[in-house]
Amino acid sequence: MSTVTAQILVGQPHTYHSGIGPTHYLFLLENSKPVWVLANENISRYTRVRKIRWIPTIKNMLEDALLMIGVHVIKDKELIDMATSFNLDYKKPMIELYSTFSDEQLNKLYKKCKEIKNFPKIVVVALNESTIKGQLDILEKYKMDVDVCVPIYSRLFSGWTKETEIKGSLNLKGDSRAKTKNDT
Repeated sequence: MSTVTAQILVGQPHTYHSGIGPTHYLFLLENSKPVWVLANENISRYTRVRKIRWIPTIKNMLEDALLMIGVHVIKDKELIDMATSFNLDYKKPMIELYSTFSDEQLNKLYKKCKEIKNFPKIVVVALNESTIKGQLDILEKYKMDVDVCVPIYSRLFSGWTKETEIKGSLNLKGDSRAKTKNDT
């Protein structure tokens, strides 16, 4: 059975608050074969949700999700034209990226995706065992607003050891916030 190890919210930032008005959701399911699942509806709507699945490369799993956003959420014409010229049938509900594209083609697509100027805000949630946790630094090369959330505390019961393991702390009083140009 696959387990959700990461989630990405995609949408518009609020003008005065740091939240997001999500329009799309990506879920990374990992186990024997990872898959990104894109749901194209806001959870506040009571409509049928359309799902698209991409089986990512292991090495660039997070960047594959950003590519998925570029193709299916932003619908960037140049990116789609390039992908279709490389033989992508982006309307298929399931695509294996590593068998659809060569490494060279994927690198060209990633480069084109980094050039998108109207990238929506994203919120990336990467749980402790998520493969993308080691790939988060790629976000610095993109131009979108982004929040990254990783666990600061976990209390988990292990079915293997029959013990509860606690990591981290919920005491945030000692944390300092990074200052921006607007802080005085």
